[in-house]
Amino acid sequence: MSSRNTSKTIRNKDCGAIQRFYRSDKWKIARAMKIASAGGRCEMCGGIGTEVHHKVHLTPENVADPEVSISQDNLMLLCSECHNKVHGRFDSKGPGNTGSTRMGTW
Repeated sequence: MSSRNTSKTIRNKDCGAIQRFYRSDKWKIARAMKIASAGGRCEMCGGIGTEVHHKVHLTPENVADPEVSISQDNLMLLCSECHNKVHGRFDSKGPGNTGSTRMGTW
């Protein structure tokens, strides 16, 4: 991941509106619904799903938009390993880095 993308991700996680959203009942309900609809399985590899991923990433500008923040169509249940792959974490060839290919259309 480029340093520009990394710093943007850090800024978004530090955003008060995003932090409040992840503590909200709306998020807890949307998350539980996604886990149930995916049968608790990672939607990429079939392993045990532990993390609900936003296909369109949350930003301070879109966190209040329910079509982005809580829409089941924008959520995906992933295991930790697949979630890290989607974000290109711990891999110099992950999304956002030179020479990488995306793991699908999110």
